[in-house]
Amino acid sequence: MIANALHVEVEQYGRRAATSNPLYYKAANGTMTASCISNYLANIHYLILHTPTYLGRARDESRIRGDEDLARHYEHKLGEEVGHDAWAERDLSKIAEQALASPRKIMPAMRELVAFIARTIDRDPALYLSYILFAEQLVAAMGDEWLTLLEERCGIPRSAMTVIANHAELDRHHVDEALDRIDELVGDPRKLPQMREVLLDTIAHFDRFCMEVTETGISAPVSREFDDQVSAA
Repeated sequence: MIANALHVEVEQYGRRAATSNPLYYKAANGTMTASCISNYLANIHYLILHTPTYLGRARDESRIRGDEDLARHYEHKLGEEVGHDAWAERDLSKIAEQALASPRKIMPAMRELVAFIARTIDRDPALYLSYILFAEQLVAAMGDEWLTLLEERCGIPRSAMTVIANHAELDRHHVDEALDRIDELVGDPRKLPQMREVLLDTIAHFDRFCMEVTETGISAPVSREFDDQVSAA
């Protein structure tokens, strides 16, 4: 019940995103630049660097609350995430020549999203499943088509977007499993409003990030602050 409701919500968002999400429609109309993609990849790298930390946090918080099944699930997910940051690092190096050394920036909305994930886990580690479903289902549904548009209409090669291509391939196999696990791990239907709230908040953070990353001059460049924030997570 809970899983299907969340699944439908993400599907509806995906249909809207083709015309409402600037990362997608700028790819579709051929106006996405290499500098924007370089900025996007820097932010995705920043997000991925936090993922192992937050999966470990969710595992530990689940154990504290006596939910060993949920803890084991996050432990399993943690093992799946090893090395994903290296994909983004390689992509950044490949896109650098096209981006003409454009300064990379961590968007305020990305920092807000990362902080939101931490608060969500501390509130209730089961709610983190809503965020994970959104991330996996969206890239599985739209990632490949987005990469095709970037390559054919914007000249952004797939070889510089492996962090998306690899996740799209992996997450095609993860979504059904994620839906099954949500219903197994969150059996109380009274938790649906909270999980839907987290999903809708995740979408709002993601939309703000997409808008910011396609604009310029709105946050400080990546610098020592980047390293300090990751270390403090």
